[in-house]
Amino acid sequence: MINIQIFIGSPRKKGNTSFLSQKFRDYLSEELQSEISFLYDLNILPCTDCRNCKKGNLVCTVKDDMENIYEKIDQSDVLIFATPIYWFGPSAQMKLLIDRLRPYYGNKRLKGKKAALILPAGTGETDCDLTIEMFKRSFDALDLEYLGAVTSEAYDIGDAEKDQRAIEQIKQLASRINNLD
Repeated sequence: MINIQIFIGSPRKKGNTSFLSQKFRDYLSEELQSEISFLYDLNILPCTDCRNCKKGNLVCTVKDDMENIYEKIDQSDVLIFATPIYWFGPSAQMKLLIDRLRPYYGNKRLKGKKAALILPAGTGETDCDLTIEMFKRSFDALDLEYLGAVTSEAYDIGDAEKDQRAIEQIKQLASRINNLD
């Protein structure tokens, strides 16, 4: 069974990022297992470049909620990073999570897993290019297969619900994942 973990980096549980993430789940096959984690509900400390993840077992030694996130990542086949765009980048909580993926660079435990993005932004796709590139480079360094990005022109709560192009992209992404071997 394919296990999908969706990380939502928005403080709004009923905002555009959450709407698109839930819509994505709605289009997934019932045979797939998916779970949402709201990053703003978690205590994720910043990476301090202690470099403990480069020694021994190649794991992060910081004690916070990332310990649970690492377990979810390890058990997942597909990772979805859903974040609103703030100043042409991911939210602070999402950036904390990305920075803390450093152990996977050394331990290579993400090799063979897949990843995708859900990115609502004020002016849509044009605001997302830097974030998409950041994630693509990170995925490449971590040996994650990039499945694509869904972008939405969504600023006010409810805007994503009116974005038929984004909803079609969500359907296509879910279909791609439904058809994974």
